[in-house]
Amino acid sequence: MTRSNTRAIVLAAGRSTRFKTKKSKLLFNICGRTMVLYPIKVLEELGIPMTVVLGYQAEEVKQDIETANVPNVSYIIQEEQLGTGHAVACTQKTWDRDNILIMNGDLPLLTKDLIEKLIQEHQDKDATITFLTSLVIDPAGYGRVIQEDGKISIIEEKDCTPEQRFINCINAGIYLIKRDFLEKNISKLKRSTVSGELYLVDLVKMASDENHRVETISVPYDNVRGVNTLQELWGVEQIKRSEFIKLWMANGVRFELAQSIHIDIDVQIGAGSFIGTGVHLIGNTNVGEECSIGAFSILSNSVVGDNTTVHSHSVIQDSHIGSNVSVGPFARLRDNVTIGNDVEIGNFVEIKNTQIGDHARMKHLTYLGDAKLGKSVNVGAGTITCNYNGVEKHTTIIEDNAFIGSNNTLIAPVTVSTGAYTAGGSIITEDVPADSLAIGRAKQVNKIGYAKKLRDRFEKKTNNDNNNNDTCSPKNPENIITQEDVEFNFRGAVKSNDEYREEGF
Repeated sequence: MTRSNTRAIVLAAGRSTRFKTKKSKLLFNICGRTMVLYPIKVLEELGIPMTVVLGYQAEEVKQDIETANVPNVSYIIQEEQLGTGHAVACTQKTWDRDNILIMNGDLPLLTKDLIEKLIQEHQDKDATITFLTSLVIDPAGYGRVIQEDGKISIIEEKDCTPEQRFINCINAGIYLIKRDFLEKNISKLKRSTVSGELYLVDLVKMASDENHRVETISVPYDNVRGVNTLQELWGVEQIKRSEFIKLWMANGVRFELAQSIHIDIDVQIGAGSFIGTGVHLIGNTNVGEECSIGAFSILSNSVVGDNTTVHSHSVIQDSHIGSNVSVGPFARLRDNVTIGNDVEIGNFVEIKNTQIGDHARMKHLTYLGDAKLGKSVNVGAGTITCNYNGVEKHTTIIEDNAFIGSNNTLIAPVTVSTGAYTAGGSIITEDVPADSLAIGRAKQVNKIGYAKKLRDRFEKKTNNDNNNNDTCSPKNPENIITQEDVEFNFRGAVKSNDEYREEGF
């Protein structure tokens, strides 16, 4: 028998009642992949066509599988969940191979090697049924495998006697059954007097009682752990995450505090890189060689080039960072940011949907949204691009070698051309020509000696207020606002462009 002579049935119809959530357990994420996709991806890798039995939240589970583009999958709806035997019976019209591989959908630790071993053993022994078992310290929640007087059977936990509950050999929920036996006996299953369900495991006893060959393969529990509670989900995720971390350690990656790292299945990390405490590497993230990812940073669906440092507490989402770049600490890059090589992104900088050329610098307290920056651009502290007018997003373009002064407001759409400068504190509303200096700020006016005059006035007012609460009384004429105050507030506050030019700006 070969894999080509096998069809798989994946049982994915249950209500996940022990999760005590509205969502099916099969849709919960484990290290970047939903639970149901783990056994399905194993079958895909083996090239085994499969039928998925759907029930509770059928459309959501089906969409999740289809989004993963898994080939050779058909679907059957189990309208009423009447047990595993009933679920398999619903798939009978799809039994187009000589052997039917049946497994639960909640087996995220299942490996390709185990299925290959199951198929080989079934073939070598010419067995009618071959299934996987495991020895566990706490068998709660699993069916117990009972072997007595040369016969073998599986008793579901609901139907176990108090003595049978102490049996440590469990059924792992993965079976390979000859189709002709399945066709003859699936209709003979009877409902449990305890649960009212049709149990697939009753076929094992039928086969054994009729002297058909029934084989078992004992496997490590960590490869066949089912997930029936959120606590079991947590345990499985710890195992899966540890597998990935051990893999990358073996390939030259250092983890500062490995047990604190979150890493997803599709993450790639280059040799010589360092991953700090509490780092999250999520989705399709690719970290290059000789990188350093600082503590408590989060990288999601992003690429980081070689020799790049992401300092602590930075968040990078859906972005591409070049080589020899420094980011953070406390920086945020999101929504399609592309950064060239030899760039410095400093602390408390947020960048959104922006392209930045090589050798650019923006070291602190900057927001760049919907912008395009050329090479060797410097952006001063406190600068922001005003990209949204309440209706539309607009683009800011800063060309090569431009210098943006501190505390600038660039109101898009606007272009600062090659080699241009903008003065600190400017509001830039118009395009700046190449090699020009743009100044968009009020003229400073110094009133010599006026600060002392104000202090004296304030002190006199305070003394008068303490002596008389009626501050509008004619007894306190000093508190009346003078024409000089009005002139100080308004005279020379704003000058025209012509006045600036006359003064040499």
